[in-house]
Formats: sequence, structure tokens, C-alpha cells
Amino acid sequence: MSTSPDIRNLTVGKGILFYTPEGGVERDMGECSVFETTPSGDTLDYFSNRSGIKKKVRSEATSAALAIRIIANEITAENLALQLGGDTPVSGGSGINTFNIMRETKVSGSLRYEGHNDIGNRLDVSLPSVSFKPGGTFSPISEEWMEIEINGEALAIEHTDGTSDFGTVTVTDQDNA
Repeated sequence: MSTSPDIRNLTVGKGILFYTPEGGVERDMGECSVFETTPSGDTLDYFSNRSGIKKKVRSEATSAALAIRIIANEITAENLALQLGGDTPVSGGSGINTFNIMRETKVSGSLRYEGHNDIGNRLDVSLPSVSFKPGGTFSPISEEWMEIEINGEALAIEHTDGTSDFGTVTVTDQDNA
């Protein structure tokens, strides 16, 4: 990877998002216009009382979370089921799939993003434990291309050495790959 500052590090992200349901088979989610991760957490702050105005002298993290937001552009039964808390879609033949809405309160699995951009560094993201809950928006009436907003969270994985994390990101410098 080029050391900053270097305009070769500017990236236009493109890629493929794969979902694997718990106990299931990995599938390509199709065209997705958004794959966002938003880290958050809480801190416990300590303020000194030794002077006229309290001043923060220590701040420690007490929790960590990683929210996920996906905008899927392909209207499939599998993508809709993730957003609507649906059970596993059942094929009725002739291209017809049916699922029950709000049957599941959460759907667990893993996500994998594979970078395929031509401009800038490529990113590969692996989130081995994710949970999707019913939510987000879906509007079947529109003058625009339909979209399915799928929201969830990555869950931390505990390792045998006592550490934990939410997954991995691999950055590949295309100029030196």
C-alpha cells in the first residue's frame, strides 16, 4: 500500500456482497448499492474534581458494537426475507417463492464483501457472525428502482487466546499487487 499522502490511495469502491445463513450455503446478494458498517461504543469517563472546573482525565471503553446497513437492489425472496424477518423462502415452481413475514425475530449468519473496483485499493471484508433483525425500509410503490434496506449488526467472535473482534478487513494495493 502506498504511504500517505498518495493519490493512488483514493478509491472508488465496487464489489460483491455474499451472505451465508447459519447452517446454510453462501449466496451472492446481487446488486447492492450500499454496504455500510458503523462502529460505536460507550465509554466511562472520569473527571477530576481537584480544580474549579471538572476536567476529563480518563476515558475507558466499556462496550463496542458494529452496525451493518445494506441497500440491496435485486428484489429477491431471500433479500426481502432478511429485511422483513421472513422464514426461508419456499419454491412453488415456475419461479415463484413464498415466505412468511415476521416469522423470525432475527436471522444469523456471516457476510463477506469481495472488492472488485478498478480505481484505488481493494478491500475484502469478512464478518463471520452477523445478525439481522426485521427493520429498514422497503417500498413496493415507486417511480425509481426498488431497493431493500437491510439492517443488522456484526457480533464479536471470541478467540482461544482470549481476544475478540468482529471480523477482518484486507486492503490490497492494486499498484503493487
